[in-house]
Amino acid sequence: MWFVKLFRSKPKTPHTPRYYALGAVAVVAVLMPSLTTLGALVTTDRYIVRDVDTVTEDQYITSTTASIEGLVDADVVIFTGSLTISGEVTGSVTVLSFGSVNVTEQGSIRGSLNGTAGSLHIAGSIGDDVFIGAASIVVDSTGRVGRDLMAFGGALTVEGEIGRDVRGRMVRTTIVGTVGRDLDVATQGLHMSDSAVVGGDVLYRSPGEADISSAAQITGIVTRLPTQGNFIYSIILTLANVVGFLGFVVAGIVALWLLRASGSRAVGSILTNPVKTLLVGIVAVIVFPAIVVLLAVTLVGLPLAAVAVMIGVAAFVVGPVPAVTALGNRVLINRGGLFGAFVLGAAVWRFGIWLIPVVGGYLYLIALIWGVGGWILGIIAARSNDDTPIALLPRSIIVPEEVPPDWEPPLAP
Repeated sequence: MWFVKLFRSKPKTPHTPRYYALGAVAVVAVLMPSLTTLGALVTTDRYIVRDVDTVTEDQYITSTTASIEGLVDADVVIFTGSLTISGEVTGSVTVLSFGSVNVTEQGSIRGSLNGTAGSLHIAGSIGDDVFIGAASIVVDSTGRVGRDLMAFGGALTVEGEIGRDVRGRMVRTTIVGTVGRDLDVATQGLHMSDSAVVGGDVLYRSPGEADISSAAQITGIVTRLPTQGNFIYSIILTLANVVGFLGFVVAGIVALWLLRASGSRAVGSILTNPVKTLLVGIVAVIVFPAIVVLLAVTLVGLPLAAVAVMIGVAAFVVGPVPAVTALGNRVLINRGGLFGAFVLGAAVWRFGIWLIPVVGGYLYLIALIWGVGGWILGIIAARSNDDTPIALLPRSIIVPEEVPPDWEPPLAP
């Protein structure tokens, strides 16, 4: 077997002062804005305000699940798995959730509802605005938003009443109820039923014509702006894609240079053990959010959860690097070195994402999962000081396996 020999002048310690300094800065940055509100911080598995309870101070909550059945006469800021509001909140609610957020028919928020969620269902009333990003957003027939609804995500369905404007970017938009003023959305498909009412204009950006019933009541005018027809927008989007690609290349080169030992082993693990690396990546992507939630529900673990979120954000940027480098290595047939393979692989990968828009998201996801698995196995191999497989560096640094000192040539026949 052939190996790449890695020579070091002295062994590296796994923990250096700069890593402790970076961690301290991250923790201080997260905690500093909250130092004045630690008295109102609640960390628990299940957060419940019973229907007979009244809370009079602002709430800052981390929990697995949350239910507000009584009165909260203040603002609510919550990081949770799921949230149900069947009581009353006199202030605003800011929510970060990977699950469902429900405002029941009996529930009400006098202020605004802001944040992100897996899904949002409004059957009660929101006094002011809703600003939300979610895979599914439904304003039920009994739901009411007093002012504007701004939504980003998968599917938006409005069956109830919106006091003023509806704006946002959605894959699919359905209007069954009432929009007080304008409807302005960028969407793949717009449907307006017989009972739809819009008090102002309908402006939509879509690759196809909207499905608008002739019985729908629209006070203003209906205007379609094709998504490919905005020349200025297309130029800005192209420039943003180019800048994003260059940023990824720079970030990848920096990551491979700073983590030379781990990065090379990460690429090697993908090339030599692709199935194992993919399975490790899948497990990591599934388990990581659960770990963040478990850390966040305890006061001691909250700073660690914040650091973990930062690591997750970094993983979205440089996570695909090992997989992209492995792709470039295969294209170059083991030539060009680590950085050459990465640059070529990044070009091929991003070209595939741009060329096939529908499949592009899956190409990114596959590279992310495979790359995260590679990083994990690469870091483990680096800490164990394992040899790096030949599969990725120039042949000029490859040497044959050393001859054992007790080896003797075979005797002549």
